[in-house]
This record gives sequence, C-alpha cells and structure tokens, in this order.
Amino acid sequence: MKQAIPIDYFEPFTELPAQFVEHSDRIYSFRLGMNRAMVLRTSDGLAVFDSFNKNFSKALSTELQKRFPELPVRWLIYSHNHLDHIRGGAYLSPETVVGHIEINHLIQDWEHPLNEVLPVTKPIEGDTSLKLGDQIVHFLYMPKSHSSTLYGFYIESENTVFAPDMMFVNTFPPFGLPDWYYPGYIRALDRLIGLNAKTYIPSHFNEGNKADLINYRNMMVDFREVVAREMAKLDYEPDQGAKLRAIFDVAYPELQKKYGHWHGFHAMFIPHFAGQVGGTYLGY
Repeated sequence: MKQAIPIDYFEPFTELPAQFVEHSDRIYSFRLGMNRAMVLRTSDGLAVFDSFNKNFSKALSTELQKRFPELPVRWLIYSHNHLDHIRGGAYLSPETVVGHIEINHLIQDWEHPLNEVLPVTKPIEGDTSLKLGDQIVHFLYMPKSHSSTLYGFYIESENTVFAPDMMFVNTFPPFGLPDWYYPGYIRALDRLIGLNAKTYIPSHFNEGNKADLINYRNMMVDFREVVAREMAKLDYEPDQGAKLRAIFDVAYPELQKKYGHWHGFHAMFIPHFAGQVGGTYLGY
C-alpha cells in the first residue's frame, strides 16, 4: 500500500519555489510544483502552452503581468485533452484557445465550470503551422501515442521544442503513464529527437536537453523489452500469478541497476511494471 501511494514522489517538487526560466529572448518556461508551461513572446502578445490548473495559471498570470505588463496573453494552446494540462485557463484571460478538434467533444464528457476548462476556440487537426504574431509555431500531431489529441511543438526560429508528457528528465512518469500506446509513443519521442533542436522543454519536473530525452526514450524501451523477454520465456498468461511474480523478480533488479537512481524508480515501478505487462499482452 505504501508503494502504491508514495509520499516522496511529488512532494520534493511541490515544496520548491516557482521558477521562471529565460531560454531565449522569445522563449520562456514557468514551473510551479511538478508542472511546467512554455511561454512564447511575439510581436502581438504572449502564447502560453498548457494552463494545468487554477493555482498554476494564477501564479503564471501574476508573473507575466510583472515581466511583460504591455503584452496580453493572446493565445492559450492545449497540448492535449488531459485535464491535468487544461484546467484554469480563464485566469490567463486568453483571446484564443488553440487545440485539437476533438478536445471540445472530449471535455463535454466531464462537467467543469469555465474557470476550470476553457473550450477550444480555434480547433486544429493533423500537423499544422500557425503564425502567432511574428512567430511561426509548428504543431506536430502525435496520433496513437499519449491520448488521441497530443501535439508536440517546434518553434524553428528559436530551435526549441516543447515536449508535453513526452520528456521526463531522469524521472519515471507518474502512475505508469496510464494513457499511452507504446508503439505510437516511441514514434512520437523519435520524432522529437529527430528535430535535433537546441532546446527541449518538458511539461513536468526538471529541465533537460536532447540527451535527457534520448535517455528517457531508451528507458521506456528497456522496460518494455525486459518485461516482454521474461514473459516470453515463461509463456505467461494473465491467470498465472506465480509466473508474474517470477517476471517481477527478474525485471526489478535488472532495471534497478540502470535506473534505480532516477526519481520515482521505486515509487512508480509497480504501475510501470503492470502497464508494460498489460501492454505486452494486449498489444498496446
């Protein structure tokens, strides 16, 4: 039970002060707790990528008004439909909300007041590029990966990528990354890596660079390959608890040797293990 409900995973980040980082004279990021938004400064105002929740957006709005009092938030951009990324947008007072065409249909399945989830006002689909003021943002659609609405973002003029839920720096993602399709997710990571950008900005936890994204990608592949190998050895079926324990007993120490020092390895190993077993067996 204690491992299933860790108390040392999120807490080191919730106790940190807010952080505003200048990546270039156009690109910034703001972290509060575990969440990190990207901010793009354009000739016509600011673009904020993901609002997360009301506390985050209130703090970010205060920071932006202090640093850029003459620039309103013109665009709020949703990376995907997951509620941990799209709450609280009203506190930023955006003129336009950009996101995948399916997001409004999906959020209708959940009841939230407008100060919790603003609807998309400029729907997009597939790969697209939008001119925001004097800046062009490339929206890179990542189908069948982490939700059906996921985008990565590339600002070519700044050689910068925002990689929401596709980059964790020496960190195991929370609760086994519950919404994912392994083949598509690895394709998404490879696509971002292939851009060979100067700056990569994650949406959660610590800052990093391209090497960190590659390390994260390799960890996810290692985890799947170790689990799949041991399942094949034992001809595992889901009604065989003893075999599953035997698979765990091999996978844990083998992966611990390489990734035991990563944040959340122990706290999040069990949900990751269950996800990899289920994905291997069911084909996701």
